[in-house]
Amino acid sequence: MPFRRTVGLITIALLFAAGCQPQVLEVEVTRLVDVNGGAAVAAATPETIEVEVTRLVPQEVTRIVPEEVVVEVTKSPLGSAERPIQLLFAPTVNTAVISNRAPAFADFLANATGRQFAVGVLDDEQTVIEMLCAAPVDSIAFLSEIGYVVAAGQCGATPAVSGVNQHGLDWHAGMIVVRRDSGITDLAGLAGLRWAVPDESLHNFYYFQALFAESGIEPGEIVPVKGDNTAMLAVLNGEVDFATGTFVPPVLPFAEDEWVYGTDDAEVWRRLGIAPARSGQGFVVVNGTPEQGGYRVRDARAGIFDTAPTVFDETRILTLSAQIPNDNITFGAGFPVGLARDLIPLFTEFAASPNCIESICSADFYNWQGVNPAADAQFEPLRFTLQTLNLSGSEMTP
Repeated sequence: MPFRRTVGLITIALLFAAGCQPQVLEVEVTRLVDVNGGAAVAAATPETIEVEVTRLVPQEVTRIVPEEVVVEVTKSPLGSAERPIQLLFAPTVNTAVISNRAPAFADFLANATGRQFAVGVLDDEQTVIEMLCAAPVDSIAFLSEIGYVVAAGQCGATPAVSGVNQHGLDWHAGMIVVRRDSGITDLAGLAGLRWAVPDESLHNFYYFQALFAESGIEPGEIVPVKGDNTAMLAVLNGEVDFATGTFVPPVLPFAEDEWVYGTDDAEVWRRLGIAPARSGQGFVVVNGTPEQGGYRVRDARAGIFDTAPTVFDETRILTLSAQIPNDNITFGAGFPVGLARDLIPLFTEFAASPNCIESICSADFYNWQGVNPAADAQFEPLRFTLQTLNLSGSEMTP
């Protein structure tokens, strides 16, 4: 016989949640009754039974926290179109000249190496140094001698080559000139005396200041003058006691070796006992030109020879400054060593080619006659100058 179940009052709702603790509750249920109106199978009075239900228990849910994932992105190869090697210039000459002439150098390097190079002209040399230090793997900088020392000290930059000037030298130097009748025989004799300074350059001023400071010598009045010629005239005419000026070594007779700094006397030509004269080509020579077995004299006094032909007879060189390297090309500290070794011969090749005359070697650019490999030790005189005078060098960069 079919039956149906009737439900009486339930004392609590049954709730289920997965993973919750079971709880036993008492509920009321009804008996089964006949669905066709027949007699009840059991009495209609409610009956108490036990049923098992689940109890809701607070559950902590783990929060989803974003996780930072570091993804390494592979850089483009150095020298690719996306990552060209940077050639960094300071505006020591007209920026238009750099923009027009430097790309020929970059193109030469690109054709020779199969890598891309980009020319960058920055606001000043200090900015060039900062960029070289910030991107040491990607950068090559054109720096002054002081600029290199600052970059090397700041971030370990390394020199590649130094420019060769119109005298065929990759260095420059200054000299102290006194009158021959002054009785001054050494640096100590300059204490308290008047000094004519043609410019505040390393070779004409700062290096000698450091030399005096190291030796405990305090010159007297410093007299600023305009250029080497004025400085040489000032000492010749007795307006000052000594002057500094640019020293360029003499050209020796072609049958002899080249003049050597630290070995040959600064006025080696005096050993002939013959006064300098003007040659037909316009040079100051002693006993003819070097081709004829004579000497060509090239220091700052040659500039006033026509107006003061006795300048060599009445003055002499007391001492020279150290050799100070010329402007240079410098690699960033992280620049690939193998690539650097490949580039240095290319720098030399380009600087010796006619193409360089239309590029970085032009008279309105660096006016280089070539380049020579450079070494960090060559810059020690500059470090001596900066350390002795307690200068950072940044205030001296162009």
